[in-house]
Amino acid sequence: MITRIRMRNFKCFKESELPLDGLTVLAGLNGTGKSSVIQALLLLRQSGLDEKGFPGVLRWQGKLVDTGSFSDVLYEGAEQDVIELEAEFDKIKRIKISVTIDDFQTPSARITNSESVEDTSLYRRSMYYLSADRLGPQKTLPFFEQGHESNTPLGKNGEHVLWFLEKYDGKIIPENLRHADADQTTLLSQTNAWLKVISPGAKLNITTMPKADVALAGFAFSRQRDVMTKPFRATNVGFGLSYALPLIVALLAAQNDDLVIIENPEAHLHPGGQTRLAELAARATSAGTQVILETHSDHILDGLRLAVRRAIIRPEEVALHYFQRKGLDTEVTTPVIRPDGRLDIWPEGFFDQHEKNLSSLIAHQQDTGG
Repeated sequence: MITRIRMRNFKCFKESELPLDGLTVLAGLNGTGKSSVIQALLLLRQSGLDEKGFPGVLRWQGKLVDTGSFSDVLYEGAEQDVIELEAEFDKIKRIKISVTIDDFQTPSARITNSESVEDTSLYRRSMYYLSADRLGPQKTLPFFEQGHESNTPLGKNGEHVLWFLEKYDGKIIPENLRHADADQTTLLSQTNAWLKVISPGAKLNITTMPKADVALAGFAFSRQRDVMTKPFRATNVGFGLSYALPLIVALLAAQNDDLVIIENPEAHLHPGGQTRLAELAARATSAGTQVILETHSDHILDGLRLAVRRAIIRPEEVALHYFQRKGLDTEVTTPVIRPDGRLDIWPEGFFDQHEKNLSSLIAHQQDTGG
């Protein structure tokens, strides 16, 4: 498990060290550095390892992430043209790299200083990364093409989710991840059970077209005291199901020590679906998967707090980080979640907009005599 990441002169971070846990939540206003933390991890991941056991170059532009060039990510107030990224694993192993460059426009930078590390989950284990701009409803999705790997099995936009479900349909899901309403313990059956949480009665149907190397998703719906509807095209049932599908598959399919990174898991989901998706993330963590969520949703936070309260996940397995911009720099506040789901502190601006809006509405009613 990645237990800490350190960044120096990287984007909005002059110097920052961030602890990571089994389930880490990155929250804050736009442009405060949440995505930069994820990009730092993705840069290390896509740079790969050489024969000595650590990256020879840091690839700014790749299939996981494209940050532009060195000048695009160098901290604006940097006193030296040096970027340092360091990841710590299980609190005893680490990989540390330092990058100095003269040609700012090259797609990769030669690492000038690096510390070797033993086998780490960042490189050796599977990583499921789903970006904020993942695909919505599509008529068809492509099969996985050998030689076109993006270092994430479902594709960073979720484009290979149907191929993955077809290939690994028989995969047995761990007991604490299984939904009680599923007919079987296999991946597709469990995916459908959790999908019904997002949209009651929904069922995924996959049609493959091998000659065209594509698959088609259809969604049918159960009707009370009647048979299922016919499957409808993904483009005809709204965005929520297509957006939720790869998230559910990633959280179910990841194995012990795998890493799942999801940006904006709440996108196009109603509040109840967001809350239950957070529960699934907590269950995945309790099964041994490391999960990192970048979110703006108080329903995601509430789902995690409920999971702690219900003992689905231990409070010490959850890290909450709130990012705020202070001039050029970013400051991070880390509330601690208690066993009853409450937080030890509630920083100003941390998922408190609902309470602020409610107070304004009450004050308005009082002022108008309503």
